[in-house]
Amino acid sequence: MNRCLICMSALDEGVTLKEYLFEEDIICGHCRHRFIKNDRIYTYKNLKVHAFYQYDDFMESLLYQFKEGRDVALADVFLWKQRKKMVDIFRQHQCVIMPSSKEKLESRGFHHLKKILACSKVEICDCFIKTKNYKQSLQRAQNREKIHSIMQFSFFPEKDFYLFDDVVTSGNTLLAAASLLRKKEEMIEAYVLSVHPRFVEICDKQ
Repeated sequence: MNRCLICMSALDEGVTLKEYLFEEDIICGHCRHRFIKNDRIYTYKNLKVHAFYQYDDFMESLLYQFKEGRDVALADVFLWKQRKKMVDIFRQHQCVIMPSSKEKLESRGFHHLKKILACSKVEICDCFIKTKNYKQSLQRAQNREKIHSIMQFSFFPEKDFYLFDDVVTSGNTLLAAASLLRKKEEMIEAYVLSVHPRFVEICDKQ
């Protein structure tokens, strides 16, 4: 019997009849229903952000287990339900991923965004370099914009693109990427796995 990749319960635990009959999944219904869907599109400065889920304690713990606990078996659970939609979204676009520092890549042994995106089979463009290990969520508000000074890009995407990240908290990483790639004042679109309440508040206040 196949087991949930998160809690190891049977896959049919907690699923509805419709989900059981028509929706293939790799985690049980109880775990799937803990993902809080996000239906809003956010506009911040010259950035339009589409988020699949809300960032909460469950998402935080799951991402921590995957990234810092190096539990690569969890990679597919994040975008499994969106994998076909991702193909449609990125059909004519490259998926420009946000960078990890060299230290993080070496300690984890993998790029977390590449692992998350693997199930969707989109065309990934890894054109950014982070010159220091700098975690946005741990910075004071006045220091977060420093991400602009430690991000560089090694080449320009070969075709139209959307940005991609796992969590948008302050928006500064995406803004830094957009400022490097933007032509004049064009609007840049980004897709993220989850949106932090802090970013929602920033967008509501602007």
